Amino acid sequence: MSKRPRLFTGYFLEWIETYKVGAIRDISVSKYYIAHKHLTEICPDLTIDKLDRKAYQSILNEYALTHERQTTMDFHHQIGSCVRDMYHEGLIKRDPTYKAIIKGIPPRPKKKKFLQKGELQKLLKSLELGEGINMDWFILLVAKTGMRFAEAIALTPSDFDWTRNTVSINKTLNYKNSTMFFQDTKNKSSVRTISIDWQIVGQFKPLIENLPQDELIFVNRDEQTGKYKRIFNSTYNSHLIRKCKESGITVITMHGLRHTHASILLADGVSTHSIAKRLGHSSVTTTQETYMHIIDELQSKDDEKILGALMQLS
Repeated sequence: MSKRPRLFTGYFLEWIETYKVGAIRDISVSKYYIAHKHLTEICPDLTIDKLDRKAYQSILNEYALTHERQTTMDFHHQIGSCVRDMYHEGLIKRDPTYKAIIKGIPPRPKKKKFLQKGELQKLLKSLELGEGINMDWFILLVAKTGMRFAEAIALTPSDFDWTRNTVSINKTLNYKNSTMFFQDTKNKSSVRTISIDWQIVGQFKPLIENLPQDELIFVNRDEQTGKYKRIFNSTYNSHLIRKCKESGITVITMHGLRHTHASILLADGVSTHSIAKRLGHSSVTTTQETYMHIIDELQSKDDEKILGALMQLS
């Protein structure tokens, strides 16, 4: 009795669980599982022996009908890694990903993801910074440090050095898991110590100095069980969106505060190298690519200054 050919979707799922689970961050693994879900919708009956260049291109083309080109490229990287492994293991005779064409629907108009300096000042003035830790304090901290959400939510009193006025970022909190646990930062460059200003030192220090050194600052405990209550990024985003609307400013998310922090530093002339270190980017190139729109705008202003200076020489 001949052996039935394996389904591509089944092999891909097994490949994820063998080579990705436990080897990369959970959030990255989840993207592979999403790719698997799309595969089961696009080609549920495709067997490995039928996976050639035409079949692979058809998968990408089908996916591209409802996704932008960059998203299609990400999908190609995810499933393509598995397909190339199949080729190297001798399961298929040729590499179907060879010269794959990446298509996609036109990108949607990009929403502005950051606040201007005046808008940020309005937002900060609207914050209710009382005697207790709340989401407004969280907004202030992210706005003034540029930390990622998972980095800021993982902060404990031990991370603050009040003699040097610094905060150390050395971990993140996996809040997407129901049990919530500490894990490594996004990359090695994300482990960093950054300076904080007088407002955080003067007003925030008294709020946390009596907390246990390893206590999560922004995560409450259940009064009955003593366990940390689960938190959601969406709760903080909703709170920030409401604050933006009340202040009559551009509506952004928590991640938009990180962009705002970097944008304001760039506009004030801080070097991309210093900003990259403060944000925990793996390279200055990441900073330059992410904030190219601001760098271009500053370049135009510099050109005007240069021309003005040259005119004064004549």
